[in-house]
Amino acid sequence: MKAIGRGWQYSVYDIGKGRVFKKYNSRFLAYLILLRDCFPYFEHPLWKFPAYYERCRMEAVYSMQEILHTTIQSWMLGNPRVVGTLDYEQDFVVSLRKKLEQGGREEGERIVDSFVEFNKVLIEHSLIDRNFLITDNFGMNADGNIILMDLGELCTDAKTIRHHLAKRPWATFDVVNSLPANLRDYFVNEMDKAFYKKSDTIETIL
Repeated sequence: MKAIGRGWQYSVYDIGKGRVFKKYNSRFLAYLILLRDCFPYFEHPLWKFPAYYERCRMEAVYSMQEILHTTIQSWMLGNPRVVGTLDYEQDFVVSLRKKLEQGGREEGERIVDSFVEFNKVLIEHSLIDRNFLITDNFGMNADGNIILMDLGELCTDAKTIRHHLAKRPWATFDVVNSLPANLRDYFVNEMDKAFYKKSDTIETIL
């Protein structure tokens, strides 16, 4: 297997025939990646790494179980095959980060529009990616369709989904700044129009 990428949760390997294998990172490897990505450790201080790792691991175990029972069409999740309790295979896709960097503003807005519609379908099936990180957690398959490619942080509880939508995670610094500068305002505005209700405060949901 050829390693083609590493995130905070998973390392990704090309296994051929248009498929990838995603193996959950060991604690040691996860800490190395966090040390690399979180400097100077203001938002993610070193002493929180153990708790963060455990929380992410539990979320991944939960997500793998939910994948087995979701009503969403399999292609929308990259036709996943769960291996054990944490690992999974999936279709090879191109991240939306690359697609957005390669296209101009008009193409970027079209991708954002498709992203919004895609997430409407996910929500109809009581499933979301917790962070709505469009650039790194979503990709485009060979048919030109958007899929959710990061399956380690799913949320499937209706009340919790409403709670996340009320927090507007798509408007956080990490998500917005991962986008090309000329698409940031458009992305936040379109997501707000589609998913944010001012009456849905976190207090009323909880």
